[in-house]
Amino acid sequence: MPEQYTYAVARIHAKESTMLSGQDMERLLAAAGFNETVGILAEKDYDTVDVKTSDEILSRERERTYKLVSELVSDMSAFDIFFLENDFQNLKAAVKSAVTGETSGNVYVSGGTVSAKLIDSAVKNREFDELPQFLRNIAEKALKALLETNDGGLCDVIIDKAYLEELLKKGEDSDSEMVRRYAELYVAMSDIRIAARGSRLEKSREFFKRSLAECKTLSADSLANAAAKGTDELIEYLLTTDYSDAVEVLRESYVAFEKWCDDRVMDELRKEKFNNFTIGPIAAYILAKEAELKAVGLILTAKQNNLEMSVIRERLRELYV
Repeated sequence: MPEQYTYAVARIHAKESTMLSGQDMERLLAAAGFNETVGILAEKDYDTVDVKTSDEILSRERERTYKLVSELVSDMSAFDIFFLENDFQNLKAAVKSAVTGETSGNVYVSGGTVSAKLIDSAVKNREFDELPQFLRNIAEKALKALLETNDGGLCDVIIDKAYLEELLKKGEDSDSEMVRRYAELYVAMSDIRIAARGSRLEKSREFFKRSLAECKTLSADSLANAAAKGTDELIEYLLTTDYSDAVEVLRESYVAFEKWCDDRVMDELRKEKFNNFTIGPIAAYILAKEAELKAVGLILTAKQNNLEMSVIRERLRELYV
């Protein structure tokens, strides 16, 4: 491992002790309301000063994570793959804003590899060449589709598939075995989710062909054909793949299946926790922190809307620590 990572991994291991545990999550679930939940997060070193929304809390914490990693390593490009989702999320917002004319800074998320302001400006002014190559063509394609069809769902499908394809490409180009494994697993899990959800909604084969990204451990074409025929056919196909263990959970419930997908990725991350001679622990921390923030966001939203905590609990994923 390059010398630059030795200190970084040690710092990351120290930061892991501040991450939320299962016990912390139970405290958040048991909190009397939104304000009490925010107070508990403050005790756990979340920046909650003068916050008004849950999005603000999550945005601040994402920025802190990115800042920490950028301070520890001189070249962030090895970790770009873990921040790509924010770029594509911001592209969705920019395309829809360009079509509707509605602008709001709150729709953009922080911590991407490309400035949200640049994405917004490039799409709004049709200056796609200002964007990096991996966003350029898909931005133009998504905008054209939304203008012609006024179908926000189609716009999302186009951008989501592009994200999965770019994630897999960056994974395959990585020098890290952990990053390559993560990219393959993430894309496969995403494809299976799309197929499972779509089969329940009786989506067409054309929908699946537009949505699914090809990867090494799944055939997008076979998955699309199976999902278009229904859940039973999808299950039969999955039994022939590396993901046959998904079948039992999928038969149980879709909520349990979604949780299984995320937990499987988390299991993969835990393998890197003490692999101190690679960038794995740093990458695993970035992903684990994002999983933590998604769980916190789920709880905060539930508190704001007075949802039953039992419903939220079954949707919470396994944590890294």
